[in-house]
Order: sequence, then C-alpha cells, then structure tokens
Amino acid sequence: MRTVRLAEYGILPDTDITLSLQELFSKYPEDTEFVFDEGDYFFSPHLQMRADYRISNSDRMAYRVMAIWMKEMKNCILRGNNTRLFLEGQMQVFTLDRCENIKIENFTVNWKKPLVAEGVVTACSGETVDVYVDPEKFPHRYANGTLEFDTGANEWYRIIPYTIAFEPHSCRVRRGTDDIQFTQVLELEKDHYRLILTQKKDIRVGDLLNLRHNMRIHAGIFSEKCRDLTVENVTFYSCGGLGCLAQFCHNLTYKGVHFVPDRAGGRQVSSGRDDGMHMTSNSGTITITECTFHALMDDPINVHGCCVTSNQVVNEKTLRCKYRHKDACGFHYWAEPGDQVVFISRDTMEPVEEAKVASYVLEDHETFLLTFQEPLSKQVRSMAMQGEALALDNLTHTAQFICTKNRFGSCRARGILVSTPKKVLIADNYFESSGSAILVAGDSNFWFESGACHDVEITRNIFTDATLTSEYQFCDGVISISPVVPAPVIDKPYHTNIRITDNVFDTADTPVLYGYSCEGLEFSRNRILKSPSADSWHKGRTAVCLQYCKKAVVKENEWVGNFGEFEACVLSDCAEVQSDLICNIIK
Repeated sequence: MRTVRLAEYGILPDTDITLSLQELFSKYPEDTEFVFDEGDYFFSPHLQMRADYRISNSDRMAYRVMAIWMKEMKNCILRGNNTRLFLEGQMQVFTLDRCENIKIENFTVNWKKPLVAEGVVTACSGETVDVYVDPEKFPHRYANGTLEFDTGANEWYRIIPYTIAFEPHSCRVRRGTDDIQFTQVLELEKDHYRLILTQKKDIRVGDLLNLRHNMRIHAGIFSEKCRDLTVENVTFYSCGGLGCLAQFCHNLTYKGVHFVPDRAGGRQVSSGRDDGMHMTSNSGTITITECTFHALMDDPINVHGCCVTSNQVVNEKTLRCKYRHKDACGFHYWAEPGDQVVFISRDTMEPVEEAKVASYVLEDHETFLLTFQEPLSKQVRSMAMQGEALALDNLTHTAQFICTKNRFGSCRARGILVSTPKKVLIADNYFESSGSAILVAGDSNFWFESGACHDVEITRNIFTDATLTSEYQFCDGVISISPVVPAPVIDKPYHTNIRITDNVFDTADTPVLYGYSCEGLEFSRNRILKSPSADSWHKGRTAVCLQYCKKAVVKENEWVGNFGEFEACVLSDCAEVQSDLICNIIK
C-alpha cells in the first residue's frame, strides 16, 4: 500500500480542498493511504461534485452535493490525524459509491454555520413560547413571516414547525413534552421571537429548543453498494440529515463515532437533524460499538430492510412492484440476480414462500419489474391480483447486527430500532433515550421498514430513569416489541426468540416491557428499580404487557422499590406463558 501525504500534493490546512482531493482520488483509486496533516480543511459546493443518489429515508432530490467523494475505490485509508473538516451549505461529507475495503479514521466534522439551530426560552404563557436565538452562533433573519437560517454558501432555510425542548442543566429532553408543534413565528424584537403552539406543553423558562430548518437532503457518511467499510474515531458536531447511512452494503463497522453538540462552539442540544446510524438493506455484519449519541432529532440507530408491494402480475415469472414510502424509493440495487426474496401476507405478516430473482428492472422512482427464476405459484399470483395483499422483502439484503458499549444520550424518539432476521446482539449499552430505548419493529403497511427478528439477545444494558420520558410512535415500554401486524395470529407470531436478560432498569413508573406478536420471548434475571425521579405519566399501567405472544417466559427478575398501583403483568390473547408474576389474563 502506497502512502500519499496530502501536503506533498499541495493539499494544505486552512484551504478549500474539495476539488483537489477529488483529483487526488482519481490518481490513486486503489491500495493507498491518504494522510492529512492535522488542521482545518474546508469544503464548499461545486457543480462537478453533484450526482443523483437515491438516499434511503431522505427527501427526494434531483442531485446530492458531495464533499469527499470516493467512487469505486479499493483498499484505501483516509487517515485524518484529528483533522477538522468544515463545510458550508448543504453537503454530504463522505460519499462511498461501490467501494471495497475502506477505512476512515480520526476526523471531526462541523459547519461554521450549523445545520441545526437552538433557542433559549425566555417566557411561556399558555400556548405561546418566547425564544431568543443567538445571531452569532445561529445566523438567521426574520423574513416572509418566519425564521430563516443561514447555513453558508448563500443558502437560507426556513424553520420547520416542530421543536424539542431540553432541560438547560441536564440537556435532556424535558419529561412529557415530546414533539412540540407550532403554527406561527412572530418577531418581538431583534433575535427574539414568539412561537404559537398547537397545544400547551410543559416548557419552562431557560429551556433549550432544538430548531430544525432544512430538508433531509444529505447524510454525514453515505455508503452504497460497498463492502468491508470501517469508520473509526469520527465526531459529527453538525449534520443536515441522517448521520451514517449505508444501503445495499456488506460488512460495516462503526467504532468511536460520535454525534454530539459542539459545546465549545456554544451549542448544547443540537448535533444532527435526524437519525444517527441508518442501515437499510445491508448484508454481512453491522457492528456499532463505543459510539455516542446526543441531541439527535430522530433515532440514534435504525437497522431495517425495505419492503415493497405488488398488485400486478406481468407474466408467470414477473411482478410489477411498487415502492410505498416516498422517502425510500428508486433504488438501483433493491434486487440482483440470485437474491432470495420472501413473499409476505400484509395483514398477518406471515411469510408465504420464497423465490430467487432472475432480474430487476427499475422503471421509475416508484415501480420496477421483478422477474424470478421459476414460475410464480398460484397463491402468490392470486395475492398480487387482490390489490393490497402482497408484500415482498429481499432476504439477501439482511445483516447480522452487533451493538455494544454505546451511550444513547437524550435524543428525540427512540434509541435503537431493529428489524432483521439475522442474529442481533445488543449488550453493555447505556440508555437515556427520551422514547423507548429499544424498538423491535417490522412493517409492510406504514413505514415499510421490514424484517422479522428471529434471534435477538438484549443483555447487560443499563436503562436509566431518563428513558421513556416522552411519547412517540411505538413507545409502549422501555423495550417495545411492536411490529405492525394488522391481523395477528397467535399460532404464527411475527417475531421469534427474543431474549432480554441481566439488564438493569431504573424506571419512574413506566412500562418496562411491551411484547406483541412474538414467540419464544424471554424476560429473566433483570433488575428493575423504582426511581423516585418523577411521577407516573405513561398511559400504560403495566410493568410487563404481552399481546398475541406464545411460549413466553417472564421469571427470576428482581423488583426493587414500591411500584404503587402498577399491575405486574397483563397477558392478552397469549398462549403457553410461564411467569412468576401475578398476571391479569385477558382473552
């Protein structure tokens, strides 16, 4: 492997290196270590750094704007040496396109004019909140009847009418406030504004509001159709969309990747606009370890597939399929010859049968032709012709997931979402997620983030009493097993073999476990402590609630403290449950 020191090619700190670095990549696309001298490097938008990428769970755009763009590179290392990368305007920091065996290490990513802003609450009255926005830290103007923020590169973005409130001292999401919606922004005086809320929330003077103001356009690190990628010791202080987004990749490792506010720059509750790690339709093994997430405006980690539907039989081997979520569509690599696809009944979420792909032809952003190696069965053809009965998922694009030793600080929404049939290990993590710490999901009807789980181990984690303090979608327990199954069948549960053992839960009267449509669920040897930190607020009044579950075991847990009027366990439409708790059985 050759070593290329950027300084020897005139790529120096304190300069804009967007185009010069791209030129260097074109000279040395393989077997190269690129070494940065420590310092500040700058990136800005350029026409030749644009390309059409269909990015999962992001707004559809005609093109994306790249800063560091690696295309079809192999066996390369980007060695940052604690380099600081500064961008301006909407840009994608790292883009890896069909690369193999790449390592990115020791960088800090930031914007001088951040992509997420903050405000300090100066007054509250009913359904109005007054806010001060620091013009130096968060450049902005009042125009066209609303707030607009400057992100550099002559780009201005309007405030989005949703915010999240954080306590000023702990920098945690204020208990019970969740998503705060407003309909109008009024200017009171320079840098002071009034938000007209849709409903009263328990916001207090001094609280810090996270103010988003741009679309979900770019990821921090975007990887598509890559193999064997490692990202290590990279810190993001700002990000205009998803943090690390990987789709249709094989073997991914993220170690010491941190999404945190730039406190030295005066930011306390803003890091990324959306998710931290978003893993869509990957394979091999995804490892996320020793990472930190704080003040993100969506889930720190989401691992899932992409479900599609079909209502048209083209011929005996071919279906016309449709992407169903507007922000996850038009993919070039949803399927390839030889991939294993499962057909799913959308009402029961039951797998019907499997088949191998012969070809995938994308017709437009919404539709594609999927041809199989053998003729489709009568049942599959019949389901397709029913209109809304049939979903498809690519099983080849599913990954094993290892998540260890991470800190899930207070962010909007949940901590981890996982939907994959391969082995999952979630161990030795620390949680103060404002919603559910862990959501075991799965869906072919709403988000279309697919993946029935069949081997999940959740062990030796700490769930603090800052977890599940606000209500978001699917937050029915600190651990919530909540697939979307419109017509559940108790004999055919969606998820199987989820083991929750040897964890510590510190809870202020919130449900610890909610399980829905699962077989072989184990909840044992956990310690659950009653925290005096707050009064009960959650609508759920049961420590453990199971619905449509089969062969579950709830035993040998240690309950410490007075849990008041909480029911210990409720079983609804369950079968063959073993529990040493007093259970209220509902048929």
